[in-house]
Amino acid sequence: MRRSTPAGGDPGFRRAFRAAGRLITVEFEVLAGSHGLVLDEVAHVLVPGHGRDPDATGLTPAGADRCRTALALHERLGRGGLIVCAGYKSPVDGKGADWTAPDAPGETFRGVPEADLMRSYLMAAGADPAVIRVERHSVDTVTNLLRAEHEGHFGDGRPVAIVAQRGHLRRILSAVAPRTLRRPYLGVVVPAAGRARENLLATPVSRLISASLPADPLAAIAEATRRSELLWNAAQRLGRRSYH
Repeated sequence: MRRSTPAGGDPGFRRAFRAAGRLITVEFEVLAGSHGLVLDEVAHVLVPGHGRDPDATGLTPAGADRCRTALALHERLGRGGLIVCAGYKSPVDGKGADWTAPDAPGETFRGVPEADLMRSYLMAAGADPAVIRVERHSVDTVTNLLRAEHEGHFGDGRPVAIVAQRGHLRRILSAVAPRTLRRPYLGVVVPAAGRARENLLATPVSRLISASLPADPLAAIAEATRRSELLWNAAQRLGRRSYH
């Protein structure tokens, strides 16, 4: 076993497996989260949303990359854990036609939620539907983790690997997960071309949204959602971000 490495450390774990008769080697770069946690102790995989395509019926390329890494990681872990797909849309994303999930006929969404798009992608890639869970109500990274944790999507208290591109993952591990998760966690980097950087305001905003939330989980989710909606709408009015 190799220990989780600090952000910027050595690549994390290399494992070979057979697919279609070929030996394939997959290397996962692990970023440290909970002290001492290693990849071999992880059971579950959490995939935060990364936006939707222009008509809200498909993932962004970066979102698809997350799903590919999540599926490969889940297959490598082999511990009977779940892949939890988390996300609806950002508060200022108005794309898409009305949509209703087959398993939630009483709810109508604007476009297909990110989590449902991720589930469809994973299933098309060969994932077992029984290992996928969908959290389709969160509106930002903080509420992704809050809802995934407190609404019971993992099913138990075993450790989780959070899958995201490096910049977003660093923010999650430093500013979000310590305030939202109640289980051990680490991060697995999604490979990306170049060095895409997050907006400099992203981490301070996540800290504001997650600061001093109520102890009650339902109240914490409601308050984080309220703060996120206020801040995203303010950012849009100031022209500080573009959305996909």
